[in-house]
Amino acid sequence: MTSDDEVMAEHLLHGGRMLARACPDCGCPLFEVKGETSCVVCAARKASVEAVPAGVGAPEAAAPAAPAPAGAAPGPVATGPLAEELGATVACLLQRARTEPDPERCRTLMECVRIGWGLLR
Repeated sequence: MTSDDEVMAEHLLHGGRMLARACPDCGCPLFEVKGETSCVVCAARKASVEAVPAGVGAPEAAAPAAPAPAGAAPGPVATGPLAEELGATVACLLQRARTEPDPERCRTLMECVRIGWGLLR
């Protein structure tokens, strides 16, 4: 899988225009390509996931989820719009960590998830 930076660089080289707005899903800059605004990083991730045959690279689909630690609540405790936004951000970070090929970036993303989850508790 190519990195987010490589995907964006490729679109810049082919005439895409990087905008000052960020993708709400992954946080990368949005691009205008052939008059359409989209996130080229999310599109590349989706294309790479679709290119992988079913069952390959998706161990979480085959294995049951691990049980929650003893005494842990089943979900976030915090409520309200801020908690919903934080929960969505944590989910986005988890998705990015799943597809991140760089171990150092993955570690950073998982540290952010840990902090965000702690704020929700």
